[in-house]
Amino acid sequence: MAAPHAAEPETVVSTIEENEENAASEEASIDPSEERPMLRPLEAFPVDGPGGQKLLALYDPSGMAPQPMTLPPLGAAVIDLCDGTRTRAEILAEFAARYRRTLTAEALESLLKKLDEALLLDSTNFRLHCAKIFADFAKNPERPPLGAGTLYPLRVEDLQQTLESAFSPPNGPGLTAPDAESKPPRALLLPSVELKAGGPAYAWALKPLLDASELPSLIVLLGCDHGAADPTLTFTRKHYVTPLGKLTTDVELVDAVIADATAVNSELGELLVRDEFHHRNEHSLELLAIWLKFVMAERKKRGLTDVEPKVVPILCGSLHEYAAIPPSREHEVQGTRLLDDVLSLLQQHVGARQANGERVLWLASADLAHVGPRFGDGQAINEEDRDSLERRDRQTLKPLLMGDGQTFLAEIKRERDRRHVVGLGTIYSLLQAARPTGGVVRCYAQCSVEPSSFISTASVVFP
Repeated sequence: MAAPHAAEPETVVSTIEENEENAASEEASIDPSEERPMLRPLEAFPVDGPGGQKLLALYDPSGMAPQPMTLPPLGAAVIDLCDGTRTRAEILAEFAARYRRTLTAEALESLLKKLDEALLLDSTNFRLHCAKIFADFAKNPERPPLGAGTLYPLRVEDLQQTLESAFSPPNGPGLTAPDAESKPPRALLLPSVELKAGGPAYAWALKPLLDASELPSLIVLLGCDHGAADPTLTFTRKHYVTPLGKLTTDVELVDAVIADATAVNSELGELLVRDEFHHRNEHSLELLAIWLKFVMAERKKRGLTDVEPKVVPILCGSLHEYAAIPPSREHEVQGTRLLDDVLSLLQQHVGARQANGERVLWLASADLAHVGPRFGDGQAINEEDRDSLERRDRQTLKPLLMGDGQTFLAEIKRERDRRHVVGLGTIYSLLQAARPTGGVVRCYAQCSVEPSSFISTASVVFP
């Protein structure tokens, strides 16, 4: 991650010679792995500070660093040099040469300490923190909820009210039962934005499931892995716990897919659970689990007696690098082969279950465009841009509604993922695995992240 350069960092009184001597003495007592400070993979975006000062916000998409951190221009300029290739003395020297300003060793050390305490540096402190968290997560058969109080209300009563209000007209489809029940949908695409921002969009997609004559017995959950840079699929055997109750994972099916993958290639089998800890911090499946428990509870209120379905929670990695790279360089990055191979194995096992009479739902959580300065774009998004974005999104949705994953991906590749479709890997996986057709957009929305940045979403039902 490269932070933007600061044009005029504040002047700090010191001499480069003193800086180098101080830094050298500091490094003598520093563990060798800490000699060359390196920022972890982070998202960086500008924000307005007090008095209109421009600050740089650092956000950890993996969730290991729980809170964002903001830096003034001086700090932003310094972290641009923390890429793991420079010692402290070299950072001070390069800062002076680049900005013609001096930076004290004490100021650098203070900034690095704050970054390390915020878990934003690739350091011993961060690795020890991760080791403990991973160990605790590994021995727990359940995936506990983490978003209460941040992604959704802390109190169960308030959460319940938030979910109910998402269905309330005129924005929502209502909770009233229809005159005639219908068949459960084959596949659903929901947003992955926070409940407050996208509540009605969730509700419109889930209404057919709420009104169905019966629930599916198996639900394959596909979530967007915001912490994965590679196009991978990550399974888990853990049961998803929510404030509204627990979803039981179909461990037998997960084991079968992993066994088949291992038979093809031992490394492939290991890859499917290598990053299982991503499930701990990822919110997309947690929100899906909450909505499913809500739907089940509402159906129970109607007097319907469903057999509670089992789920297969899967996180889908990013296809951004593959979509953004020029065609002449595609050989340099991973394509979709790994996704296709694993999805084929998953299809076989799900198909066998269906042949035995099980009802299956493919349920995905992913958003469309992420545009504006918050997502790395140089310019703010105005009303005209938003209209253009909707037209482009709806054009891209055409192959999606037909269940054509290859054409959908080709559309994003044609513009080199200029709209930053973070859910690209998830949507592609849904289309390739479920092979749905006849999709209907139940809700299209643009959610404001900041006044000039937006996330677009589409709730799609495949009957």
